[in-house]
Amino acid sequence: MIDLEALVKEYYPKIKEAGLTVETDEATAIEFIKRYPPDMLEDVGEEGIVTFLLFSVQFSDAVHTDFEGLGYDDFLNILQNLSLGELSFNNVDINVSDKTVEKGSGTCEVSFQCNGESFNYAAKVNNDWFDTEFMTFVNTIIKKLGKEERLMVFGDANGIFITYKTPEFINRFKTIFPMMTIRIA
Repeated sequence: MIDLEALVKEYYPKIKEAGLTVETDEATAIEFIKRYPPDMLEDVGEEGIVTFLLFSVQFSDAVHTDFEGLGYDDFLNILQNLSLGELSFNNVDINVSDKTVEKGSGTCEVSFQCNGESFNYAAKVNNDWFDTEFMTFVNTIIKKLGKEERLMVFGDANGIFITYKTPEFINRFKTIFPMMTIRIA
């Protein structure tokens, strides 16, 4: 049987060591994880429980989402907040035809300004899914602006976190949490 408290006590400090700003205390994280059925926790093992630990914690510099209902304007607002205003997104416009909405597939035009420069992206429409390649597009903009930070996404099939961090953070995070799927968008 896995000792939840010992596991959280081992990994909770590593979240801070990785460089994330934690807003949830260790005791709250333990109580959150204890809500899961014990047999389920045994099935997912230590790596799965560490993932649940990350999902149980609130961060000031990372946002948890499953992309359900997340619009491109919402995403850009999240990134602007994570960048502490270093990135400024304005005049966001999503243009999708009624035919595409009705059909549930096609493309929509996402246009916006980032730090005063205009950009356009043709996002794939698959019902209400978020085109995750949009994150890659935004990272090319961040690089073009000469910023050291990059948009980073980590998580698993149950949800992901979005953060805006330096390559050093990304390397440290990969080392400390190898069980997490990590994507530099």
